[in-house]
Amino acid sequence: MRYLILYFAFLNPITLLAQSEGTVEYSVTTEMKVDFETVMANLPEGIPLDSAMIARMVQTFQNMPSQQFTVTLLLHYSGAQALTERGRPNLSNPFANISPFGSFDNSTGMTKFLDFEEQTSITRITNMGESVPYVISGELQELDWVLVDVDSTILGHAVKKAEFISDSLEVVAWYAPGIASTAGPDQFGYLPGLPLSIDAMISRDSSVKMSFVAKSLTEGLGEPITPPIGISVTEEEYMKIMMEKLDEGVQFVP
Repeated sequence: MRYLILYFAFLNPITLLAQSEGTVEYSVTTEMKVDFETVMANLPEGIPLDSAMIARMVQTFQNMPSQQFTVTLLLHYSGAQALTERGRPNLSNPFANISPFGSFDNSTGMTKFLDFEEQTSITRITNMGESVPYVISGELQELDWVLVDVDSTILGHAVKKAEFISDSLEVVAWYAPGIASTAGPDQFGYLPGLPLSIDAMISRDSSVKMSFVAKSLTEGLGEPITPPIGISVTEEEYMKIMMEKLDEGVQFVP
């Protein structure tokens, strides 16, 4: 029986890698252009807006930096699951480390749990003055990748090219078939191997150009991947909470 197990494992080598887990450190460069009118048109229904609040929002968008910024993202992966920890950008513009609730530590950011098998995500928002952080549940949409017969090497791992194109998203990814994980940063999973490089252009409420480049890769995890804990709210509910804080007169504090 032992020899039969070894025989079938040899026929299907990916089985030996099915439990691949570890941590990738990405350098993530983002360039974002926000259209205020488009954002306003897509706000959830039921949010009370007065002239003073709109004026503050206009000022906020005008102050947003248009230059690109780079952050570090850690991706802890195990099979189809991942936990990402994103740092905040270190920009000279004070808008980068403020919120409607005041200033916060520039070195910490959002934590996101991703399950690409269940197609779910749970995002913990950075503590912004609340005793318990908020968590937002969402859905992951599977991307219909086109695998391209082009090879390269990243961090000593053989990688292959994949592309995805839709009306609002264009992505080029390089994934490592030898790292058997269908996880990835943000929505960029569902590949036959862990992505080590991603270039994406997102055109929805705003125009966002993102580049993920793997800087280091460590095998194994110190602890299991688990979803973050906090007060569960929807994106619409969280937006309303933010608007209520603004309506109470809470100012952006550098």
